[in-house]
Amino acid sequence: MAEIELRLQHLDQLYDSFDPAPFPAKALDRRVEAYLVESAGEHGHREPLTVVLHGPPSLEARLGEMADAIHAHFALAHAQAERRHRRRRRVGRFAILAGTLTLAVVLVARHWLAMVPAPFGEVLSEGLLILAWVALWRPIETIGFDSWESRIERGLLQKLASVPLRFVVG
Repeated sequence: MAEIELRLQHLDQLYDSFDPAPFPAKALDRRVEAYLVESAGEHGHREPLTVVLHGPPSLEARLGEMADAIHAHFALAHAQAERRHRRRRRVGRFAILAGTLTLAVVLVARHWLAMVPAPFGEVLSEGLLILAWVALWRPIETIGFDSWESRIERGLLQKLASVPLRFVVG
């Protein structure tokens, strides 16, 4: 089991100082969030994780509150990542439709340009073909590459939303 170690001297280090929300719903400090996500990403997605909090004895009694705050923070981040992913997929489907339509129009236009005299027609025909493939690049990137990265991010956030916490005095 992999462990992510986090040292705290006082509770305020865990939370975003600009968040005026009451304690349990308070947002995590950006540095703490980034550290936890980065550290979780260093381990395999199937490897179990535990967050080990090191701190003074006065914080041990608040472990449940800290665990609730960390879990709530990453559950919210996971839900937001899911919404972004669904929005990207919607945009990607529309973009693939637009790119395919552009490719079809360009192929028809290239067929007609075959009748135009050689130097000008060939240059215009090749330019249109490049335009068609460029129009398909973003949909391919969105559906193919971005979704893979999004899957990894969502998996990490989901894992952190339920990660067990342990407290060690010191």
